Amino acid sequence: MNKRLYLFLILCTALAAVLSVSCQSVTEDDQAAAEPEAKAEISQEELSAAVPELSGLHEVIYPLWHTAYPDKDYAMIKELLPQIEELAAKVYGAALPGILRDKQADWDSGIENLKIILQNLKTAVEADNQAGMLEQTEAFHSAYEKMVRIIRPVVAELEAFHQELYKLYHYYTPEYELEKIRAVVPVMQEKLAALKEATLPSRLSDRQADFQATVQDLEAACSELAEIITRDNRDEIKAAVEKVHTAYQNTEKIFD
Repeated sequence: MNKRLYLFLILCTALAAVLSVSCQSVTEDDQAAAEPEAKAEISQEELSAAVPELSGLHEVIYPLWHTAYPDKDYAMIKELLPQIEELAAKVYGAALPGILRDKQADWDSGIENLKIILQNLKTAVEADNQAGMLEQTEAFHSAYEKMVRIIRPVVAELEAFHQELYKLYHYYTPEYELEKIRAVVPVMQEKLAALKEATLPSRLSDRQADFQATVQDLEAACSELAEIITRDNRDEIKAAVEKVHTAYQNTEKIFD
């Protein structure tokens, strides 16, 4: 074999190897592009209306409010202040779970109020202002209770319904996963049966009639949705889901 032919064969072999690697790379890229992205799973934490950091703050709220305040124990208030600041800082940095996303504005407002009151309490402690310490302790406890009410469901049955509505409204409907939509609506209707029998706490008993009226509207909206999902009409279904969501919000407003 002459030298030129030998070099030609080597060049062809090298070129074939490069083309093979290039084609394989393109094939792998095409496969990667063709594979759909994995959809995010709905975690239990996302569906839980709870903020552990706020619950943690109660560790110091309890002795502050139930011992230091009624006993006018100013030394105890001073002693608890560093722990209050430490636990409050964790609340400031806490993120709301997905199911509480509609509460974000109220939560942010509550955080700012908590910060102001805590600074006022610190100022009173540093000045040894006893009247101020009591006043700000009471205000801090009240601000904490308001934040608890922001995230804590007033009626457990309404929260159970909301957990299913959350999946429908924020996941299944935007992606138009029709089978999942059809599966979750009957579950929501089951939750409604319990919700219709729910009784408001005594402090809200004067709103019971209004609450029941909004629940009836919510039930009607769900019934309409149940009929519409028998058809495969994206626009109709999305409009019906929006109507259910609005009816839920109207029910929740009873507690404002």
